Amino acid sequence: MEKKYKIEDGEHKGEVIVSWIITHACQERCAYCISPNKQKEITSLEEHLAIQNQLIDTGLTKNRYIGGEPLTVPHLAELIKEASLRGVDTRLSTNGIYLTKEKLYEIKDYLNSIAFPFESCNDELNHNIRGTNNHRELVTSRIKMVKYLGDIGVLINTCVHKENLNELEEVGYLLNELGVDHWKLRKFYSSSGRGAVPNRERFDITEEEFNYIVDKLKRLYPNMAIDGRLPSKLATRLMVSPQGELFRMIGSEEENINYGNVLTRKLNVKKIYDRDKCN
Repeated sequence: MEKKYKIEDGEHKGEVIVSWIITHACQERCAYCISPNKQKEITSLEEHLAIQNQLIDTGLTKNRYIGGEPLTVPHLAELIKEASLRGVDTRLSTNGIYLTKEKLYEIKDYLNSIAFPFESCNDELNHNIRGTNNHRELVTSRIKMVKYLGDIGVLINTCVHKENLNELEEVGYLLNELGVDHWKLRKFYSSSGRGAVPNRERFDITEEEFNYIVDKLKRLYPNMAIDGRLPSKLATRLMVSPQGELFRMIGSEEENINYGNVLTRKLNVKKIYDRDKCN
């Protein structure tokens, strides 16, 4: 039987991918968070379905539910199921706090992959970065649960910055032992986001430092898919805000390219994706 999750071709040929920041709400206070500053957001199932249907009707092939914390949205499972039944590849990015066994059973047949954030095996460092306790233990248990219960790809997203640069070899060892499918390392991005902008001096590293550690980790763990993402990657990604705005994250919130509101403009996501060479 064909696996539901396949590691993506970096060029994303034939795909139309959108990262949907479906909510600002989150139980954590990550100091590197690139989500925009909180504003009044869309909360109803009807409006969320209208946004999702407009994206699918105009060519969406892969939907990435991100946040904030998507599992704070009460009807998220309905959205994931509807998208999956319409042939869309679905991914949930979650901190894992609300990902109980019962919730996973509810959505597992409709998910291609789940992504967890993980920066360090050091509990004190994780607390200083995220503002919550037991992140290592929580994510480790959630990875094991997902691996046991379903044919779902497990990805780890790691923001690489000054405070965890020397922690990543240990992280790689743990992820390799857990059988993680894909490890995505992202260089700290300081131009936009409610956490990242005020913490620029605390976290910023050079591109050379980032490339060095990514190359080293690839050599140390050749059997695990690892790739590094520079901030420039964000500029080519289509995103939907919690207010329903389709945009690309070019720099500060004032510099971002905004295409308009999906609910009111009836935007054609494939035309935009192809025209502006998004991926």
